[in-house]
Amino acid sequence: MKGHKRAEHVEAPSTDSFLDVVAILVGIIIILVLVFAIEAKRNFTADALAKIPTAEIASLPDVDAATAAADDAERSVYEMKRSLADQNLELQMKAQERARLQLLVTIAEQAMAKHRDQLSAEEKEKFDLEAQRVASLKELEQLDIEALAVDHSKPVNVIPHLPTPMAKTVFGKELHFRMLGGKIVYLPWDEMIELLKADLPQKAPKLADTPRAEFSLPVMNGFAGKYIMRRFDVDVQTKMAVSRQTRVGLERFFFVQVDDPIGETIDQALSQGSQFRSRLAAPTSKGATVTLWVYPDSFDDFRVVKQELFKLGFLSAGRPLPPGHPIGASPDGSRSSAE
Repeated sequence: MKGHKRAEHVEAPSTDSFLDVVAILVGIIIILVLVFAIEAKRNFTADALAKIPTAEIASLPDVDAATAAADDAERSVYEMKRSLADQNLELQMKAQERARLQLLVTIAEQAMAKHRDQLSAEEKEKFDLEAQRVASLKELEQLDIEALAVDHSKPVNVIPHLPTPMAKTVFGKELHFRMLGGKIVYLPWDEMIELLKADLPQKAPKLADTPRAEFSLPVMNGFAGKYIMRRFDVDVQTKMAVSRQTRVGLERFFFVQVDDPIGETIDQALSQGSQFRSRLAAPTSKGATVTLWVYPDSFDDFRVVKQELFKLGFLSAGRPLPPGHPIGASPDGSRSSAE
C-alpha cells in the first residue's frame, strides 16, 4: 500500500502588519523631533535671558499691566468720543435756538418798521424819541452792571448797599436837576410849567393859520423854556351823529440852555453851603423826590449823588438821556420812577 505525503502550507508575511510598524516608527520620530525642538527653544530663551542684565529684566513690561493700560486707554477714547458727541449736539441745539430768536427779532423789527412807516411825521418823531429813551435806559443798566463787576473785582473797595430795591412811580412833588459834563444844576421845572399854563391860552389863537407852531418862555436859572402846539381834528359822537371838531393841544415842552457856564461840580454840590444843598434844604423841598436827568458823561457822578441823597433822606429817580437830547416832556410821556 502506497503511503501518502501530507502537503504542507506556508503562509506569506502580512503587509498590514508591516505598515503598522512603519506608522508607529514615524510617529515616534515626530514626537522626538517635537521634544527636541521644545527643549532647544527653552535652552535658547534661558541663554538669551541670562545675557540680559537684571535691571533690564525687571523693567520689562508686565503683560497684565499692559493689557489693563490698553483697556483704560480704549475706555478713555470712547468717553472722549461720547463727550464730543454730546457737546456737538448741545452746540447744534443752541445754534437752532439762536437762529429762532434771530428770526423772531427780525420779524419784530420788520413789524416795527412797517408800523413806523404808517405814522405821521409828528408820530414818527415821538416813536424815535421813545426808542432812544429805551435804548438809553438799557445802556444805563448795562453800565451799572459793568461798574458793579469792576467794583467786585477790587477787594479793597466796599460797595454801599442802598436798601431801596423797589421802585415806585412819582406822583408828588419833584425837584429836577440836570447832570451834564461833570456838573449838576437845578432845573426850574415847576416854575416853567406854571409859565406854560399861563402862556398857552394866549398863544392858542395863533394856530388858526398854521397847524403847528413853536413858542418860547422866559429864561430862568440859565434855561429858556420852549413848547410846541399843534392843531388837530377829532371825531366827537353827538346824539345825532359823529361830528368833526378842531382842537389845539400841547405836543411837546423842553428846556434850552441859554447861559454858559451853569451848574456846580459834584464836589462843589456835595459840600456845605452849595446851591444844590440849599435847594434840598428849602422848606418846599421837604418830602420831594429828586429827579436827576443824566447824560452819558455823568453816569458815574449819578451814583455818587444818589448815595448822598439817600443819606439825606430823599428818594431819587434817574432819567437817562442820549447825548444832545433836550430835557422835556409831552402828554404821552412817562412819569419818573423813584428809588
